[in-house]
Formats: sequence, structure tokens, C-alpha cells
Amino acid sequence: MKKKLALTLALMLVTGALAACGGSSGSGTSTSTAAADTGASAAAGASEAAGGAEASGDALQTAAMEYFNNFPWGDIGNNQIKPADLFGKIDAGEDMVILDIRQADAYGESHLKGAVNIPYQDIPANLEKLPDDKTIYVNCYTGQTSSQTVALLNIAGKYAINIQSGWNRGISQADGFEDYTETTANELPDGSYPVDEAIKTAITNYYSEADGHNYKYFNFPVDDLKALVDAGSEDYTILSVRQAEDYAKGHIAGAINIPFGQGMQNSFSEIPTDKPVVVYCYTGQTASQVMAVLRMLGHEAYNLNGGMGSSGNFGWLEKDYPVVTD
Repeated sequence: MKKKLALTLALMLVTGALAACGGSSGSGTSTSTAAADTGASAAAGASEAAGGAEASGDALQTAAMEYFNNFPWGDIGNNQIKPADLFGKIDAGEDMVILDIRQADAYGESHLKGAVNIPYQDIPANLEKLPDDKTIYVNCYTGQTSSQTVALLNIAGKYAINIQSGWNRGISQADGFEDYTETTANELPDGSYPVDEAIKTAITNYYSEADGHNYKYFNFPVDDLKALVDAGSEDYTILSVRQAEDYAKGHIAGAINIPFGQGMQNSFSEIPTDKPVVVYCYTGQTASQVMAVLRMLGHEAYNLNGGMGSSGNFGWLEKDYPVVTD
């Protein structure tokens, strides 16, 4: 058995410090950097996650595999909505729930009109209060943790869509966004919406592990992946979910490609199950959906924080890290 990814990192990274993903920097919360634990404890966490998925039974496996067939494609082909399009739905009076999963202080400063606040780590306790008879639009800070959340809510039988790029990079950058914001707190309407017990348990375990993980919310720092690539490590899998033409133009060395889209779950058998997988896309939003689904299927999966990004912006290319075409 090859060494686990965290042990490889512990050997390679002299300082042992991990760049966790906090608040407005892209993780979806305001929590600051977390320090690395030992490889043994990380491996134990991965084993526990896999065991949880195993114990959850057929309902979880079926719901996770069906995620990429259960929501409409076309205009919402990546299960995201642009802020301007959401504003139009608000203007039209659509019966919806807007769920803001940022921390309470950020929500209190400003949020979308009508939005309710359930911080990321509190999702499990409120899972059965979230309706399954109307659309739930979810935002975090940059769209990564909200993308995780929409995948998990859909697995739980809800219909959730990510608000693209979250508050910092999406909503607050849209023209006229101030007209759609407020500071008044809102509550969910009364209601109980049962969730399959096995699925509820798996989602509860997911959030519990994500909140306390060395890689906060399972967001994997680009510097750490670069160190693994430079070391030529084979103790992990890199999965690109960008479209095939973009993968061909340039991808992280060693990455395999399963383009994000309907039916992509049919290729999940190509992903090794005996080592961690780091998933990346363009900005970390579609990869976060895939990562969450893979974890429900028992993989030790991570989202590359910021994805491929762009030069001078966010992610892998922001550091001018190299790509390959072979």
C-alpha cells in the first residue's frame, strides 16, 4: 500500500504548515489557516470517511451517482446561476429560498433580500428544515463551499443551485447589486422535510470532517499540489473536470480528464479508490460539486482551491505554475 497523501506532504513540506482556505480568500468562511496534523491522523480520517460511505448503503450511493442526471442542464448546465439572472428571478417574484452559508457576521453586514443564514458548519442541523418543494439558491464567499453544499443538498433530495462566484466575486460585483441587498435577518418558513437517514448521516459526517480537517472544507492549496507534482509523487490522483478542449490546451502534469457534465459519473470508475484525488476545474466551483459527490461515494477527495484560475487572479495560474499538453 502506498503512503497516504498527507504523509507525503508531511515529508515534503518542511514547515508542516498548510495554507487553509478562509473567509474571503476563497474557502467560504472567515476561518484562518489550519496547521497540518500527522499523516497518520489524516489517513485515519480518510478511512473513517470511506467507512461512513460504505455504511450508508444503497440510498446514498444511488443518490450520489444520480446527481449529474437529476438537475436540468442547458442554461444551468453547471448547476450555477449568474447573479444577474438571479436578480431577474427576484424581480419576477419567484417562490424560492436564498440560502447564505457565510458566517453570521458577514451575513449581518449585507445579504441578498430574503436570504436566510445557515453557516456552512450548521447545514446538517438544519437539513430537514430546508424545503424540497422549491428551488434553493446558495451563496458563500467565492462559490466553492456553496458548490459543495448544492451537491449535498441535491443528494439529500432538495433542488439547490449555486450562485456563481459567491458574494465576493459574484454578487457584490454585479451591476446594481445594492438594490437586491438588505441587513434584516430572515428565517426559514416552518416546515419539516425528512431526509433518508443514511444520507443524512453521511452528510452530517461530511460537514463534521470538513470543518475540522487539515485542509479546511477539503480545499487543497495550490502550493501543496505544486510540491507534489514537482516531487513526482504517485501517491495521489489529479482529476481535471474542465472541458476536453481546455484540458488539451494545457493541464496540470499527470491529470486525468473527466469533463464536467451530464453523465460524467459513468467515468468515475477511472478514478483509483486506493489513494486521494485532487479535483480541479476553472475556479473551484464545479470541482467542488464533483469532490462532494466523490466523498459521498467513499473517495478521499479534495477541491483544488481556486481551480486553474488565471494569471494575476486566483488558482494555479495565478502563481504562474506550469501546464502541459501531453
